[in-house]
Amino acid sequence: MPQGRVPATGAIVHTAGALGTGQDASVQYVNLVGTDGWLQAQDDATMQRIALPKYTKVLVSPPHLGRVKFRVQEGAHLGRTLSLSEANARMYLGSKSSVQQPARMMVTYGRYVERWISEARGGQPIDQQMATVAINGLTVAVTMNSVWNGLFTPLEPGEYKVLLPDVPHRGNMTRFYRDTEPRLQFDQVWFPIQHGDNSRYVHVGNVSDGCVTVLDLARWADVHEALISHRSPDGRSVATLTVRGTPERPR
Repeated sequence: MPQGRVPATGAIVHTAGALGTGQDASVQYVNLVGTDGWLQAQDDATMQRIALPKYTKVLVSPPHLGRVKFRVQEGAHLGRTLSLSEANARMYLGSKSSVQQPARMMVTYGRYVERWISEARGGQPIDQQMATVAINGLTVAVTMNSVWNGLFTPLEPGEYKVLLPDVPHRGNMTRFYRDTEPRLQFDQVWFPIQHGDNSRYVHVGNVSDGCVTVLDLARWADVHEALISHRSPDGRSVATLTVRGTPERPR
């Protein structure tokens, strides 16, 4: 089986295809993604399309027969060998890495607002537990819960980890928000919050099922970059989330 040595650590890794050697393999990062927030690469063994978020660390082999193979070094596809065409590898991979410490994200509870009007959802009135989030010099409005059927509640005050995005979320959950805010990008990137079964997220939208949902559609790209551009030492999370205050409507 082909093997190579990771330049940064000296560790030997194995792949299903050519990886290169310590001299000719290089560490690079996903530096460009689509407007949905993901880079689509190919698993040559299965011919599946695999999505990687921005700043994913990869170990890249030299081009061969028009394609560039690389081994994913973090995230949901850690250890997987994928490939891009030479042209796409030049365009989407680069040397800019994430900041090697988690971002600090602070949520402060605000008012409970009945019949908050969502223009993006056709004037739908929504009962919102409001809050503000501060990260990297940004302050934006969020809703911490919109569904009051007993299944969802606002996140309890405390400290949590915000994890790397797992998979692209369905476009039909957020794509229509672009009709109201054409500048909206990266809406299919949802960041899991480490809590319970990790089914709460930091994401963009107007409806929260107990998530931290960014209401300001035009600022989502900035929030996304503030999160995705950071990594914890173990490479599993992007931020530390502190929730403070008390929701006016806890359930």
